[in-house]
Amino acid sequence: ANRNIKLVNVNVVRLRNNSGVALFVNMPHYVVDGYGYAVFVRRWAEVCTWMHDDTYENELPLREFVFDRAVVRDAMPTDMLPLDDACTRMYEKTSTMGHLLAWMSPETRGDVLITGTKLMPANGHIFHVSRNTINKLRSRVEQSGLARRVSDNDVLAAMISQCVAQGVHVKSRTRRMFSSLVRSLTRPLLERNNFLSLIIVDARPRLEKLMQMAPAQYVGGCITGVPVINSTHSLIAAASSDKQFSSIASSVRSVVDTVSDKYMSGIDNALNRNPACFAHSLALSITTPEKVIITNQSRFGLYECDFGFGAPKWIAPMATFLTNFASVLP
Repeated sequence: ANRNIKLVNVNVVRLRNNSGVALFVNMPHYVVDGYGYAVFVRRWAEVCTWMHDDTYENELPLREFVFDRAVVRDAMPTDMLPLDDACTRMYEKTSTMGHLLAWMSPETRGDVLITGTKLMPANGHIFHVSRNTINKLRSRVEQSGLARRVSDNDVLAAMISQCVAQGVHVKSRTRRMFSSLVRSLTRPLLERNNFLSLIIVDARPRLEKLMQMAPAQYVGGCITGVPVINSTHSLIAAASSDKQFSSIASSVRSVVDTVSDKYMSGIDNALNRNPACFAHSLALSITTPEKVIITNQSRFGLYECDFGFGAPKWIAPMATFLTNFASVLP
């Protein structure tokens, strides 16, 4: 490393007339994932609330946190599922860009990725989807008979994929040139006219031995990207067809359902056989223009973070993080 790695960055902005504060908390992904980030902020708030009570009549609850990734390795079953074609492309196919990213130090790699995102600047937007709308969409998918069950996240992932695919389809000349350049420098993840929805999945609830550690909580990295591939045409058609939309939501449900402990063991095996494959998957997912990366932050309980002055009024990620990146907020 050419300089110190920061584990956490915190900025506090006090609002006019002491009416409140805006709290910015940033933790790199090589320290924790979103779940671990939320655990840290909730614990910080818990300690602050306890300190805010000057009487200290109640004892501060003890919490046990684990960062050692060996516990994840030990929780993996010996049996594993073979990776499907999309996962094989992501985790086992090598690329020059992947080798270069793996060779870099974490902070240099971060600088390069930030510089790369500036070449394709993103515009941040916030959309509100009502509970009533989600219920209606779920009902349509369930009535189609294409899936035995469907979650809010499946419906939202289908909606997000549909919207982004429409935007990518009407892409500018610059984006077409970028897409051609990427295909010439890397082994493309997608066949032409296909679209990638990369669903970020938390492996914790899928690893029984890891859950048995309770009350200790593993807060290190424990997520994986699950690729869902549909044709761009079917996604665009989903805007005007209940059947097509139901098919997209069902495909998300079907792929996410395959993520079991044995599935995770297969990915873990790929990582152990080639430690640089994380960088190859990173390079492929970032350099694939026809994609959206979807993460769900609605289950982190961040609105429970009372620092002693009440629940927060608003919580959101950075306004612009990465092109074609979507976060589901509570």
